[in-house]
Amino acid sequence: MTRGPARSLAAKSRYGKNISHLRHPSKARLDTASEPRECWQVRAISLLFPLSLFAVPLAGQAPASAALWRVAAASLAVPPALQVGPLALAWNPAAGPATSGFSGGLEIVHTSSTLGISGFSGDLTTSVGRRARLGLALGRLDVRDLVRTSTSPGSVAGSIPVYTQYAGLGGQLRWHTLTAGALLRVNNEQFDVIRETGVTLDLGLHWKATPRLTLAAATHFLPIDLTKQETTDYYTGVEYEVFRAASVGGIPTSVAARYGLTYRSYDALEHGLSAGFVLGSFAGLDIALTREAAYGQHEWRPALALFLRVGRYEVDFARSSGLNDLGATYRVGLSIVFAR
Repeated sequence: MTRGPARSLAAKSRYGKNISHLRHPSKARLDTASEPRECWQVRAISLLFPLSLFAVPLAGQAPASAALWRVAAASLAVPPALQVGPLALAWNPAAGPATSGFSGGLEIVHTSSTLGISGFSGDLTTSVGRRARLGLALGRLDVRDLVRTSTSPGSVAGSIPVYTQYAGLGGQLRWHTLTAGALLRVNNEQFDVIRETGVTLDLGLHWKATPRLTLAAATHFLPIDLTKQETTDYYTGVEYEVFRAASVGGIPTSVAARYGLTYRSYDALEHGLSAGFVLGSFAGLDIALTREAAYGQHEWRPALALFLRVGRYEVDFARSSGLNDLGATYRVGLSIVFAR
């Protein structure tokens, strides 16, 4: 594994314009006592939406290094807007486990030494009444092996700390087959001695239009002051179950086709196609192909994900091929659901 100054972050990366600045900082910069319990719980969740507006004076956007989370998104074999399960809150605030109760999950992200990025994300959610959920989302990514140099290629004074992290509180409300969600997130970064903090408010929708058709949309690092920022992504997705059989070799089987769109700017649209194969309730395979666009060029990126479920536990494995010789991105997750 190459370390130290010999390893650099390629400026031609398509994961976002803000990645290169990490290596080259010079380039960057009510009275409810008488109400039924479920009534006030749902009302409390709904207050997350307007109350978040009071955070505007703190800071209205995510730090520039939040673009590093696009590297983690590259390992998703399901479009971000269509993510479901215990680890979906950070991608779509309206997504979550299909059953009521408590759930939690943790996943590890790791890239090749060329990028040198590693970190984790985790979610905790719980049902509040019959129509609402509350959730906590945490995440952090570090850039490894950055070293100081002077007039010689040898490192001096140890490594340079570089990271981006967030902590967020989310809420969901469900009406029949439509779920709306919001995630108020505090973001923090450090590059050497420079620190920056910002607040974002992400919104999401998840609609089971028919038993076979699902539509979803979400924002990612949306500035709370609604200004235009390069770190903001807008996700949409559609999923259709093209095949369902009560028994294939004695195992219930389904196949779903998906399309996802990520919007950053008119010259940086990502289109993704994926297929999901589910065997009973214990295993599934997702295959994706995403067309990335940046700086007037286009490339296709494949991704593969596998999940295994035993009882209330689920393990996920995913791999995405990197572009421009930047190496692959790997993701391993463990989640648990305590259904009521």
